[in-house]
Amino acid sequence: MNGHYTSATAAPSLQALQAAWQMAIVHAGRYALASEAEQEFLNGYPVQLPCTALSALAQAGEFQFQDLQLDDKDVWFRCQLDLPAEAQFLHFDGLATHTEIFWNDRLLLRTDNMFLRYTLNLQELEVHGQGTLAIRCCALNAELAKKRPRPRWKTRLVEQQQLRWLRTSLLGRMPGWSPPVPPVGPYRDIWIEYAAPVRLSEVQLQTRLSAQDGVVSFSARCVSDEPLLQASLHVGSYTQQLDLHQTSDCGTAIQGELLFPSPQLWWPHTHGRPQLYTACLALTTARGQSLIALGELGFRHIHVDTRDGNFSLHVNDVPVFCRGACWTPADLLSLNASEEKQRQMLTLARDAGMNMLRVVGTMVYENAHFYRLCDELGILVWQDFMFANMDYPVADLAFGLQVCQEAKSFLSRTQTSACLAVLCGNSEIEQQAAMLGQPRENWSNPFFSESLPQICQELRPDCIYWPSSPSGGVMPFQVDSGVAHYFGVGAYLRPLDDARRSGVRFTSECLGFSNMPEDSLLDSMSGQGDFPGLHPSWKKAVPRDHGTGWDFEDVRDHYLQQLYGLDPARLRYAERERYIALSRLTSGEVMAQALHEWRRHGSACHGALIWFWRDLWAGAGWGLVDASGQPKAAYYFVKRAMAAQLVFFTDEGLNGLAIHVRNDAASSLHGSLHLRLTRHADTNIADISVPVQVAPHSSIMLRADALLPHFMDTSYAYRFGPPGHHLASVHLTRDGESTACSHDHHFPAARLAGMESDAGLDAGWQPEGNGMLRLHLSCRRFLHGVQLQVSGADALDNYFHLSPGVVYTVRLRLHAAPGQVKVQLQAMNLLSVQRLRPPAETSTSIHHAHNGSQV
Repeated sequence: MNGHYTSATAAPSLQALQAAWQMAIVHAGRYALASEAEQEFLNGYPVQLPCTALSALAQAGEFQFQDLQLDDKDVWFRCQLDLPAEAQFLHFDGLATHTEIFWNDRLLLRTDNMFLRYTLNLQELEVHGQGTLAIRCCALNAELAKKRPRPRWKTRLVEQQQLRWLRTSLLGRMPGWSPPVPPVGPYRDIWIEYAAPVRLSEVQLQTRLSAQDGVVSFSARCVSDEPLLQASLHVGSYTQQLDLHQTSDCGTAIQGELLFPSPQLWWPHTHGRPQLYTACLALTTARGQSLIALGELGFRHIHVDTRDGNFSLHVNDVPVFCRGACWTPADLLSLNASEEKQRQMLTLARDAGMNMLRVVGTMVYENAHFYRLCDELGILVWQDFMFANMDYPVADLAFGLQVCQEAKSFLSRTQTSACLAVLCGNSEIEQQAAMLGQPRENWSNPFFSESLPQICQELRPDCIYWPSSPSGGVMPFQVDSGVAHYFGVGAYLRPLDDARRSGVRFTSECLGFSNMPEDSLLDSMSGQGDFPGLHPSWKKAVPRDHGTGWDFEDVRDHYLQQLYGLDPARLRYAERERYIALSRLTSGEVMAQALHEWRRHGSACHGALIWFWRDLWAGAGWGLVDASGQPKAAYYFVKRAMAAQLVFFTDEGLNGLAIHVRNDAASSLHGSLHLRLTRHADTNIADISVPVQVAPHSSIMLRADALLPHFMDTSYAYRFGPPGHHLASVHLTRDGESTACSHDHHFPAARLAGMESDAGLDAGWQPEGNGMLRLHLSCRRFLHGVQLQVSGADALDNYFHLSPGVVYTVRLRLHAAPGQVKVQLQAMNLLSVQRLRPPAETSTSIHHAHNGSQV
């Protein structure tokens, strides 16, 4: 919603600037004008905007993750243009960070906020014809060296405390978890706006629900060559004439409301359909009618229940367990990922059952593709404003006015985004001040407690404002009230049952682990000595809290020992492949168990966002997805634990095992539960099936002991001798389906059974259509941690346990002919790799391959 639109009959008035750009990186202050740097440009780089200096170097094949010390460099961009007389404005959607813009060596504008859009009025500046447009991205050392008032506290998040004065992303400036890639350059689009018969500005478009009906409010200011005769708003199949009022500056004010009777509501995808409606504005003058696209909008109502320390988000009056991850940019270097790349990553998140993503205050406001796709895919967005940890100088008049303008700019451009749910003032400022012993009155300031919520209420009254993440407890960082950052299970090495005992209500950041990537990425790293271990080149990409003596690989190793009773240090040097495999399973198992605790029937927790979505660089980072975009093992555990319809166990100690069935979907769940208790690896001592029915948006809990014919110590809490079973498994099958849609396993004693030479593996293949193939797996003896390596297709599930006598189905998305698909199956307790292959001609029947032999 930038106020620039197109006519139905004329050429577009707003066009992306297309030009042959050059980039030169020089010492700070060496050249005051672009013309002085001619030789530097000749020796520089041809680049395509938008870009940053580092993304341009990557395009040229000259980038590595090393500190280039850009703070003491000026980065110049220039191009030759022929600006026609009818060009009226030049818009810069994002310039990082302090820049100067020149036309033929004439300074036109200085900028100092990478989150603002800047506009040049070409007519007023008399800029037209042939010339050189140049952008100088100024070295920040001079700004960072300025004498300014001292902050009330210092944070270890960044090394340079003066960054609190600079409106730039902290990406690339946070030692310990962000590679040294600070953004420098025109990282968002540059637009030329031409003269048009009509031009809108100050556009406001808001939706709300009134009882069962939708209401769309519209207002704008219009300047046109001819008197504006009529304006009408169109949303879906409904139209409303708008009121016109002449303004004192010869413009026209347009305003009005459209009533949309009983619209289909926008829902997060886990709870319903994310219905969107196309909106446009029709303007009529003596010349005819112009249609102006306003994008797509949705009708939904969001409120939050904060009674008694709660934080429960309701969408359309239905409580929603918000689960997902803290988002990391899909293109770290450019910070402006393409629509294709954004769709790929967001679809992967949606398919993992994620219904909320948090854009964190350490990073960057995302581009338009991101919010539009979240609208389409039904993913809620928790949006931090770009403030984190530091004592920002909001009392400084110039700074305060600038950050208010920044907030208004972001909210205006996303005003039709149905996905926006929570607008959060900052990340960890309250926590940082409180942890450093600051008095309570210093935890916040008038900007976050008064100015910013007022701006949000004016421009996005349909969203929730929350002052800081975390906040709401006696101390901002305590987790049993309000919004928490929960790392009890994780960095603080708490036992797994702490996820329940701590009483988390909503955690907008949690479960940070050094998640081991797949072999394909490890193989690409091994040539430089980066293979997993203690080598410095491996360790540099393992995240750590700045200044600590441990890293998050140490955290993962702690839980590996807890789960499997093995010494990770010995495994690392003596059984490296086994160490890598167990590392993959460990973080996934721990995350899934914590999510089960928070999603169990009767839980007081209403949301969990994992830290974080995608690695910033290659290695064992916090991401569920690696830096290349490939899911890690932890992704699949989380995917199963976040499903809209699922079954899982919780260990209730002396009360035995509880079986929870959740149904977040909009329709009732009818199906059956299959509970088995298995001794050793293949002997069933209990095998029970019961029907279940779960209403929409609800859950039920069953006691395993109530389903069994007699007491069997399902949780092995009483310990009368050795365990009577070594595995409890439960499978949920929907009516009309032949295989389970969800499953879970509980190990009352040791997780790993003895090694198997022949588990009686059986594989069947069934085409699904639409480029999909089903792989049906079953076995006679339990397989722990089954991993599939697939060529010719992508497996939509992986890293699972395979119970004896149960058919497990994995869907494969083909990118080759079915006969070219190859699958290697291995498991932690299977001695040899099993090779599976579908027949060359795959009909609608199921083809079987016994004992893992090739077909």
